[in-house]
Amino acid sequence: MTTNKQNKLNPIIYFFVCLIAMITFDFILTNHVLKNLFTSTDTFNLIDIVYVQNTGAAFSSFQHFTIPLIVISILAIVFILYELFRDKYKYSIPMYFATAMLISGIYCNTYERIVLGYVRDYISLKFIEFPVFNVSDILINAGVLVIIILLITKKYKRYE
Repeated sequence: MTTNKQNKLNPIIYFFVCLIAMITFDFILTNHVLKNLFTSTDTFNLIDIVYVQNTGAAFSSFQHFTIPLIVISILAIVFILYELFRDKYKYSIPMYFATAMLISGIYCNTYERIVLGYVRDYISLKFIEFPVFNVSDILINAGVLVIIILLITKKYKRYE
């Protein structure tokens, strides 16, 4: 009986470990990159480190809508967590991982909006015309992409 309970707890523990690790990674990397902004070099000449204070959302849309973006982000996190833990043993480990990516990205951007009033973007691609972004944006987009793939391939449930 104890083993069965431990197995049922594993996805939840895994989710929170991933979530904390991704949030920590995002904050440490962002602070390191921005602290060393002018000493960074890209040996492959693929990216530029460019500091931008983004008061909007994706692709700098909704500029200066900080409060509504904070409210929407918090509601999104609450809704996703509710759905994920409503039946906490329903989803597969990859679904927990992808959801941790999504929530950590939303959380980090929301934290910066609340504390700083803007999101710090700093990655600029040299090989394509694309808006400046950050690690949180990568986590959000990668999380959504993996969730879509899991839904399409029907690999989002734990036992099927």
